[in-house]
Amino acid sequence: MPLSLEDKLAIIELSNAQMRSLDEHDIDAWVDAWVPDGTFVATYGTFAGHAAIRTFIEGHIAAGKEDGARHLMTNHVVAAGHTAGTATLTCAVTKLQVEEPPYIIASGIYRDVVVRTADGWRFTSRELSIDRGVFARAELAAASNGGGQ
Repeated sequence: MPLSLEDKLAIIELSNAQMRSLDEHDIDAWVDAWVPDGTFVATYGTFAGHAAIRTFIEGHIAAGKEDGARHLMTNHVVAAGHTAGTATLTCAVTKLQVEEPPYIIASGIYRDVVVRTADGWRFTSRELSIDRGVFARAELAAASNGGGQ
């Protein structure tokens, strides 16, 4: 069954609002974007359930990894899922540093599965694939720092 335009917009809004909550360090809103047994998968690990997702993001923010960051979400593609009340979403993310002279921190792709709940659409899974260039840049910086010793 195809998704309505309203459903597609609500799913895109879920993605965008969740990233806005990360930029604002609003941990409760970030975690609430998932169903209670939802899963977040990234290079950092796999985190299943609200408690694990919360512990991850609290540590991530406390370590300063989101200080001065702004996430830009683009190229959303939403499709109906295999079962009623589910959908898939893919989108690109660009993470910028905006408190210093602006630069790109990272980029990647989100691949999500969402479900309609009594509280609106929520992630059942959200998988972040960070583009290789982020790691290549860090490797080059490390090599240039170690090369002068």
